[in-house]
Amino acid sequence: MGEEVIEGNAGSNYLAKDLVQLTVSIDSMKHVLDSVNQIDRNTMQNYSYLRFRNSYPADRKDSIILAAKQAPISVNDPDSLLQSKDLQMQSTIFQSAISKAENNNNEFMFRSMDKTATRRTINRHWIEWHRKFTIPFACLIFFFIGAPLGAIVRKGGLGTPIVISVILFIIYYIVENVGYKMTRDSVWVHWIGMWFSSMVLLPLGIFLTYKAMNDSVIMNPDTYSNFFRKLFFIREKRRYPYKEVVVDYPRYDEIDTLLKELSDEINAYLKNYATLGYRTYWMDGQYDRQLASIKRKEEFVLNQLSNSRNRSELAKAEQFPVLINHLRPFEAGSLPAKIFMYIVPVGFIFKGLSIPFEKRIRKDLLATRRLSKELKEITDHQATIDQKAVALG
Repeated sequence: MGEEVIEGNAGSNYLAKDLVQLTVSIDSMKHVLDSVNQIDRNTMQNYSYLRFRNSYPADRKDSIILAAKQAPISVNDPDSLLQSKDLQMQSTIFQSAISKAENNNNEFMFRSMDKTATRRTINRHWIEWHRKFTIPFACLIFFFIGAPLGAIVRKGGLGTPIVISVILFIIYYIVENVGYKMTRDSVWVHWIGMWFSSMVLLPLGIFLTYKAMNDSVIMNPDTYSNFFRKLFFIREKRRYPYKEVVVDYPRYDEIDTLLKELSDEINAYLKNYATLGYRTYWMDGQYDRQLASIKRKEEFVLNQLSNSRNRSELAKAEQFPVLINHLRPFEAGSLPAKIFMYIVPVGFIFKGLSIPFEKRIRKDLLATRRLSKELKEITDHQATIDQKAVALG
């Protein structure tokens, strides 16, 4: 029962129909399919052992069935009934049962093939119906992907844009083909299968458009290298090469003061926030501010020492760890942070994920305190040498 049988002619190709014609064809095929299902149900009842009920008089059918339900049930053992027959009768019974089973199987298999073909034709009509919308929508999505990519890549030539375009089109083709086959084979609902590719690419288009409007550097390799460093706890190393020409020499008196303040702030931080409790993690933003102050002082001191002519100072400055921030999706004490704190499963998950970061921060702070003390000894020695040189000069 293909489309030609239902529609009446071979020219009723779903590819050549508009939306109204597709809708009419779908409705007509559904109506025919429902009729076939009703016929199959009646046929199955006729093939069953309950078909004798059809011989009841119409005016007494309900009362006979009700009386049969209320009557005491006496069921004989099927094995004893079969054994009561002679061997020839038993063989006849078995052959009759096998023959009926095979006939029923062949009959309904043939009918199911017709219905499967009809369903596939209906699905193909739905596919073409949705494609009237999905293809123009996909063009819009590709516009909102390609235009931001042109602003983000910022490279001349055709190399990088073509590579990115080909990759995105291959992804779209694969996803669209998956949705098409799932819809054709009735695995997915037709609107999910045909809009699946748009569901996948639309977030990418929104993301790229947002990034382009905010001048983000998502195509910068350093952005991804920094992300993977944080993800796998790969430490960033400091590099302070020796400068032959220095304009702004380090101010050692200011450096000594900052190193002392840096050690004091680290001691206070480790005393107050050696371990972060659950409520402190979400509500107390003071530890973030203290850590930010420590990072500012550390970076200022090391930037001053990057102009040093003392190779020992440069070598010691390179040993200072790069301090990282705590892992938390929102600022402590903010409304989203309070919401996450009271949503206990989610809050505990983020708190658990932050534990490795907290351990690294404590370890780096201890190393910074130790290196600050060692660096102060070197700078004090260098300051003494400079004072003697000034006195002799």
